[in-house]
Formats: sequence, structure tokens, C-alpha cells
Amino acid sequence: MSSKDPGVFQKPAETYDPRGRLDPTGFDRHVRFRTRLPCEPLRRFLDHFWVIRWDVSENAYHSAEVMHRPYVDAFLSLDWSGVQGTFRGKRVYEAHGSGRIIGARFLPGAFRSFWSGELTNLQDQQLPLSELLDGLDQTTVEQLLANDDDGVIDRLEKLLLLKKPAPDENIALVNTIIAAIEADDTLSSVSAVADSFRYSERWLQQLFRTYVGIGLKWFLQRHRLLLAAERIRGSDAPDWADMAYDLGYSSQQHFITDFRKVLGETPLQYWATVTRSRGAS
Repeated sequence: MSSKDPGVFQKPAETYDPRGRLDPTGFDRHVRFRTRLPCEPLRRFLDHFWVIRWDVSENAYHSAEVMHRPYVDAFLSLDWSGVQGTFRGKRVYEAHGSGRIIGARFLPGAFRSFWSGELTNLQDQQLPLSELLDGLDQTTVEQLLANDDDGVIDRLEKLLLLKKPAPDENIALVNTIIAAIEADDTLSSVSAVADSFRYSERWLQQLFRTYVGIGLKWFLQRHRLLLAAERIRGSDAPDWADMAYDLGYSSQQHFITDFRKVLGETPLQYWATVTRSRGAS
């Protein structure tokens, strides 16, 4: 991992949609990962523990990704260890040589039970891991990483349990809302979600700002654009006008503008990129 960007590749657990990876073919060709469920007391707070490895013998590999859900990751590596909040734009991570990163992915909203700071302050930010886990400086991390993968995860699990996170029904509510949006395309606006769950729009917006640090409107837009990216990857000849209409955009230009703002390129440019990647596999 490039020392200039100590972030972590965002990778999917075995049970959820990996639409945040913008080049899944390239990712699978260069990167290996595994996940492990947390112990029972942590399952209301963590999605999973994860291990990611790469071995790039020649040129560096660059992974372009955006977050498809507002997650927080705590991670350990020999280069840098930290806490990564929800990032809103596209990120490009560089892998060269060989390496390993081990981490924990918190359920949306659940990091609030481990950290007293404002979640909005974690947007597009990384903190040293020692700000979450006392005494876990880089020297201690290096000693910990001398163990095998499961040994590291066992220790990380124990350190998180020592934080004594308090149960919070709003964490479950946030995740129920997110799952409903991903399963029902009619929940495409804040007002539609508010009507479905019988809360006011203002209350839902405040819930997401407080527990996630990212607004509900952000998540709705991200879900829609990553659905578009998934459709583009699966198409040999995309019909841009039809796609914009199916996704609820008032015009093709509005769709192109939103797509480029979040993913960093136009839908046509993205389609050309993934087509080249498929050809290289």
C-alpha cells in the first residue's frame, strides 16, 4: 500500500453487495481477502472482521473505489494503522510489492458506541488507531502483526470488547432503513423513506447525521449511482437515456453530471474503462 495514502481497500463481506468496487475484475485479479464474523456480543456493532492481501510482482495495481454504504473501518498494517471514516468521493488506492491489512468494519451508525467524537468529523478523514484503542501505537501494532491472521483478529476483538459498547436501538434502525432502500427501488427519496417508516423527514435526516455522520440524501444518491455503475459493467451497449430514466433522473445530462461528480468520470468513460479491464482478464 502506498505510504502516501494509508487508506484501506473497501472490500465486501461475503453477504453484501460489492458495488463500491469500480473495477471488480481487476480487484479479483490482484487482491485476496477473507472475512470473519465477530463474536456474538459484537455482532450488533460489527459487520465483520477482514483480511486483505496482495502480491503485485511487477507494476503497481490501482484500485478505484467509492463507499457504497457509510461504513467506518479500523485497520492495522505495517505501514500505518488507523480508523477510516466514510469518504464521499472516489478514492484510488495503490498496491505494490506484497502486504497485508487486517481490520474491523463497523455497521453503519455503530461506531458511535465506541467513539465519543462527532461522526461528521470523520467524513473523508483517518485517525490514528491509538485514538480508538488506547496504547495501540505503531510499535505495539507491529508486534501484534507478527501473529497469524486469526491471532490478530482475536486480539482486536478483545480490545473492542474492552470498550464496552452500549446497545442502541437506533443503530438497528439505521441498518434496517439502509437494507430497505437497497431492496426497494421505490424508496428513492427522503420523503419516500419517511413515509415508509412513519418518521418525519427532519427526524430521519438528524438520525443519519448523528449516528452516521452522513445524510440520508447522500446515501440515496450513492445507492442510485452505484446501481448505474453495476448496470454499465453488465452491458455491452448501454442506452444512456433509458438508464437515466430508469434511475429516476429528469434528464440524461443530470445523470451524467451526478455520475461524474461522484465517480470521477462520465458514464461513457467508465464503460470504456471496465470494458478494457474485462479484455485484460
